[in-house]
Amino acid sequence: MRVIQAVALALLLSGCGGTDRRHPVNPAATVTVARFIALLSDTSAGTIHFPRGLYSLESEDHHGYYYRAPVKLYQRSFGGREPRDGGIFVSKQNQRKLRGYVIMPGGVTHVGNLSGANYQFRY
Repeated sequence: MRVIQAVALALLLSGCGGTDRRHPVNPAATVTVARFIALLSDTSAGTIHFPRGLYSLESEDHHGYYYRAPVKLYQRSFGGREPRDGGIFVSKQNQRKLRGYVIMPGGVTHVGNLSGANYQFRY
């Protein structure tokens, strides 16, 4: 049963990956976008763990903004904890819509819904 779950998760994460179309944002030049998101408590989306801390505005694409985690995220797996680069994605259409993102070999993968997490925008 665990093997089936692991294969399903691997297919899900690889299927959600795409070309990385992000480009850097100059946080000092933006006045309408928060420079940071403070995640006030640890949260998880599936097997991906997002630690509390100050996530920094790093890049954007035409859909939203990407805030980099202060430390590596980690993914729980059979072999233990695997470190991952990633952070929090905020939609441009609805800034209350937060998702996690992870950098995978195939590109950026959006994971989970973090809208209910304990967070604050910091300008």
